[in-house]
Amino acid sequence: MEQQTSKLVYGMIAGALIGAGVAALLSPKTGREMRASLVELAELVKEKGPVMNEKGHEVTEKGREVVEVVKESIGVAKEWKEQIQTATEEVKTELAEFKESQDEDSSSDKSSNSGSTAAAGSSSSSSTTTGSSTSTGGAKTGTTPPAGSNKSSNYSV
Repeated sequence: MEQQTSKLVYGMIAGALIGAGVAALLSPKTGREMRASLVELAELVKEKGPVMNEKGHEVTEKGREVVEVVKESIGVAKEWKEQIQTATEEVKTELAEFKESQDEDSSSDKSSNSGSTAAAGSSSSSSTTTGSSTSTGGAKTGTTPPAGSNKSSNYSV
């Protein structure tokens, strides 16, 4: 990675120098002006070269730091992903178990209610006739209120 970045920086510097040289050669100047421009460019390169080299190394170092931070961030993101997937699977499992237990409870309630409803129905019909024949205006016990009546009546369920 370091070698690739270094090659990239050197390639950019070399490309800039070559481009400047080609531009100087292709410009409409006399030979004397051209040589003067090339001498100025060479002096500029000698002067700015070490600074450009230092800046290139700084950019390379910053690039390495960024790469390390990105790698670390990716690692953390992968850990979080694994934890979230594990938690999701646990929740799905618990939800499925809860749903199964609710289904079992409702089916067992239905089967036990169907047997007890028949028995309760026969006993409540006898208590209804008994309660209505023996009671004279008092509260009826053991009967259900008639349909459409007020639910807060004296009837007990």
